Amino acid sequence: MSEPPGFVFVTGNRHKAAEARRIVGPDLAIESIELTEIQSLDPLEVLRAKAEAAWRQLGRALVVEETSLELDALGGFPGPLVRWMLEAAGPAGIARCAAGLGDSRAVARCLVLFVDGRREIVGEGVERGRLVLPPRGGAGFGWDVVFSPAGDERTYAELGAPEKDARGHRGRAWRDLLDKLRAAAQ
Repeated sequence: MSEPPGFVFVTGNRHKAAEARRIVGPDLAIESIELTEIQSLDPLEVLRAKAEAAWRQLGRALVVEETSLELDALGGFPGPLVRWMLEAAGPAGIARCAAGLGDSRAVARCLVLFVDGRREIVGEGVERGRLVLPPRGGAGFGWDVVFSPAGDERTYAELGAPEKDARGHRGRAWRDLLDKLRAAAQ
C-alpha cells in the first residue's frame, strides 16, 4: 500500500505484527492491548468477540486476527484453540499427536476482521499441508517449524519471510481483506 491504512491492527503478538507490516506496509499502526479471548471452536466467533472488546477500548477502525491449526486426524481440532495446545505440548507435540493418530494432514487458517462501527469485513486465508517431524527451520514462530504447506517439503520456518508471506495463510487473509476494503471504497 502506498499510504497507511485507515485502521489499526490490534495484536499483542510481535511476530504477527511484523508479518502484517510486511504484507500491508511498514506504516501499519499496531496497538497492543489486553483482550480476553473467548474459547470457542468457531474462529469467527472468537474474532468477533476480540473485535468487540477492542472496539470498546479504542473506538476506531481496527483489524483483529484469529489463526487456527486444524488437524484432519482430530476433525479440525484444535482449530482456534491451537494457542493452548501449543503452550501445553509445543509444536513437536502437536505434530506427534497427528502422527500418532495416523494422519499428519492439517489446515492452517487465518481470519482477519475489519470493523469501523458500521460494518465488518472478513478476510480469510487457508493453506493445506501436513505436520512434519522433527521440527525444522529457524524462521517463523509458533508451529511454523512443523507445518509443511502442500506441494512443498519445507516447513513455514524454512521458507523465509517473503515466500511465507506470499503463499501462507496469514498473507492470503490480509490480501483478501485489503482487496475487499478496496472494493468497498469504490
